[in-house]
Amino acid sequence: MQTEVASPYESRLMEAVRKLAYRLHLPTTFVKFLIVGGIGFLINQFFLFVFYDSPAAGFLADKHTRVDLGLLTHPDIRLLIASCIAVQIAIVAQFNFHDRWTFRHRPQDGNILARFAKFNLSSIVSPIIVVATINVLTPLIRDSAGRESLAGDLAPYMTNGIGVLLGFSWNWLLNSMIIWPHGRGDDAETERL
Repeated sequence: MQTEVASPYESRLMEAVRKLAYRLHLPTTFVKFLIVGGIGFLINQFFLFVFYDSPAAGFLADKHTRVDLGLLTHPDIRLLIASCIAVQIAIVAQFNFHDRWTFRHRPQDGNILARFAKFNLSSIVSPIIVVATINVLTPLIRDSAGRESLAGDLAPYMTNGIGVLLGFSWNWLLNSMIIWPHGRGDDAETERL
């Protein structure tokens, strides 16, 4: 376990999380998991924009460039690359937040690189769900709404949100049971912040 030295800001934040968890009748660890997930979602959306729509993505293929990947023909290789990069950046951020905040009171077996590798491998299903959702639903929305419509422009961001929601349950089970499991005698309802 890590020592718990909190700044005044952290103490106020932890008290707010404790109160929210109490009001919602949820374990504090679950509320912290939701907060970190929300931050991870924002990070994912930001980097999806950076690598898909911003001028910084100029080094990638043009939008809507079709590519034949053998058995799979993808209608927008830039979207595929951008969504993969955004998901991995969000994974790195979420691991850091979970390790230092959400699950810091739980036993942390092995060194940080081993835990990160385990986290990345065990949560591989969620990024696959997110990337697949974006890359399957976006072309469908664009085809039905029109590429140049508002729905067509926002399609990658809407479908990213859907993918993140689909992967949430998977992540919670793996994180709370495998990466940072309860120690002996831990009670999920009374976990400390």
